[in-house]
Amino acid sequence: MFQDFDFQQLYSPDFKEDSVREVLILPIIHRLGYKNAQVVRSKSLQHPFLKIGSKKRPVNLVPDYLFKIEDSYAWVLDAKSPTETITSGDNLEQIFSYAIHPEVRTKFFSLCNGKEFILFRQDEKQPILYFQLQDIENYWDEIVAYLSPNSFQSGKNFTYTSVKKARAKSEVFDYVTRPLLEELPVYKQSAKRHCGVHGYFTKQVWNVVQEYIRNFSQVGDIVLDPFGGSGVTAIEALMTDRKSIHIDLNPMSVFMVNSLIAPVDFDNLHQAFTEIKAEYLANEPKSDIEVSKALKNIPIPKIYHCQKGQM
Repeated sequence: MFQDFDFQQLYSPDFKEDSVREVLILPIIHRLGYKNAQVVRSKSLQHPFLKIGSKKRPVNLVPDYLFKIEDSYAWVLDAKSPTETITSGDNLEQIFSYAIHPEVRTKFFSLCNGKEFILFRQDEKQPILYFQLQDIENYWDEIVAYLSPNSFQSGKNFTYTSVKKARAKSEVFDYVTRPLLEELPVYKQSAKRHCGVHGYFTKQVWNVVQEYIRNFSQVGDIVLDPFGGSGVTAIEALMTDRKSIHIDLNPMSVFMVNSLIAPVDFDNLHQAFTEIKAEYLANEPKSDIEVSKALKNIPIPKIYHCQKGQM
């Protein structure tokens, strides 16, 4: 679908949310088979709970796309700029609020920032579909099964059937004769999964590693890095829907990768955060004097001054 689109454009500051909508999302909508009358753009929804000020001015919610089947909304989609996170945080909470809105009430909600596409169902905690947009052809059958107009219709009833399909590998993919890539731009700071997470040495540039994984392997392949180091290869292989094997003599390397790919139980995380917050609020210093007293009870590491020539 996007064979002629250069995904490196997503790293340009000029490629913003409006470009994501016009250049990337619209072709997906058209290919899925939606007619203009079925796509409701930027519908203003009054917030069912919040109002501002003494005059009670309503707060409006505005999803980018609502998709209608007959007289009901089937799913909702919001576009974000390539710099925004769509797998967690405020953007995910926002799209969920659209899905549960009394005027919408749809089971499916999704986000796309040009780099990634993610799809949720209200009754499942984990996303039912997630992929890098430049790999969309590998997921197209699943997208159609979940989101095409026909997938929501059985007579006049909506059906929500879980879809899990194996992604077939290309029969013409020749691993031996794959060409080398042209020089790639470097985007070290663009992936939070690597940038600032740790200071492990020999950290490779994630986007260059990812492009080589895409070029020399297919979805579902196993990518081996016998000198795994900071784990960029293993993690980028997982991000592009490959399997990965990470090997390194340094136990710190293995520990880091295991930590970075460990699934997060959001219920436990929220509970732990709530307990820590409550404990802090119960003991929070309320004045400068109380702050000084609290600091005296906090152990501060001693500063050691090394003599010249000593370690």
